[in-house]
Amino acid sequence: MKQFVFFFALAALCSACYRRQDPLVRAAQDLQDMAEQFATQEEDKIQQFNSLRLGMSEEDVIRRLGPPKSRQALSTGDEESRELWTYQGALRPLGTLMFENKRLVELKSE
Repeated sequence: MKQFVFFFALAALCSACYRRQDPLVRAAQDLQDMAEQFATQEEDKIQQFNSLRLGMSEEDVIRRLGPPKSRQALSTGDEESRELWTYQGALRPLGTLMFENKRLVELKSE
């Protein structure tokens, strides 16, 4: 019987100490978590862009960064093809890539 009274008193004490979290506090914490995840994803994208190397193929770049925001054909001849690709981050432009004959020949970070 003494054990029952002890556990009942302990349960009552614990439930009195427990408070539900204020919904506004929880919403603020969720927003902060989302902002941190967003910033981390943006940093990852920038690092991926900066890891590109001249001479990479178009396929290698797409595998690493995904498709570009835009592709602009600058010249297409029988012997040479040139394209300018633009990559956009969530907050700002990442940069542009110039391809000649499907190989990366120039990269500019924003």
